[in-house]
Amino acid sequence: MAVKVRIEGDQEVIRALRKVPADAKRAMRAEAKDIAISLADWIKADARRRGRQAARGASTVREGNLGIWPQITASNTGKARGILFGSIYGMKRHSGWYAAGRYSRSQGQQFGPYVGFPGYWFWSTAEERAGWISEEWGKAGERVVKDWSA
Repeated sequence: MAVKVRIEGDQEVIRALRKVPADAKRAMRAEAKDIAISLADWIKADARRRGRQAARGASTVREGNLGIWPQITASNTGKARGILFGSIYGMKRHSGWYAAGRYSRSQGQQFGPYVGFPGYWFWSTAEERAGWISEEWGKAGERVVKDWSA
């Protein structure tokens, strides 16, 4: 799972970056990494305040970049095996060990109720920060253009 936020003017940025030196591209990658680190930190913090299962799922959130674009990923393996999607989207029924017959009448919930997309913490946090991402991306582009056009 990865966060992709649509940025206005991205095609113009791609065309412009084809004409700049490799050092400028490296600078944009570094800026993208900084944006991704901040967004990943917000996603992790939001998950931690939603409970232990979400916090465990947040431990798999990683930041990086795909080319020059910031990218955030999460994995359903390791500590978060089997709980990542339930902690993000909720669930309509019991699952895993909680699906055993002895829990069939239990009113408790392993996860919150199913809310679907954008979910409780991963996508919803990214969508809340979309304006900030666009703003930071614009500032990053301006800094790189200013540094490399002089």
